[in-house]
Amino acid sequence: MSFPTKLRDILGAEFYLCAGHDDSYIAVYSPAAFEEYRSKLYTVKGQKGSAIRRKLLSCADKQIPDKQGRIFITQQLRDHAGITDDVVVIGAENRAEIWNRAKWEEFSENITLEEINEALADLVL
Repeated sequence: MSFPTKLRDILGAEFYLCAGHDDSYIAVYSPAAFEEYRSKLYTVKGQKGSAIRRKLLSCADKQIPDKQGRIFITQQLRDHAGITDDVVVIGAENRAEIWNRAKWEEFSENITLEEINEALADLVL
């Protein structure tokens, strides 16, 4: 897939793809953000922590886009995100996310403006 230039400029010349931890997407981290993410995962102790790290990091993949900005997404990551054809790439806090277009549309349709306003009511933005 062709990875957006704007996000390549933010993430850098290389970045890491791994399974999203809170939904069916592919998380895209800069090397520094990926190392921070990995470090946080290692704070989860015991067998549960080991299982979580195995699940989330087993398919982690370092990417260096080609001259046209294209990257290769492994089958394991495509399966995790349910990607078969159209994708959406979004910026999300300290990472980017690659979503199956239909899943992204379903996700974004399921949160209303009222819910957002309620959750943010006590914040001064």
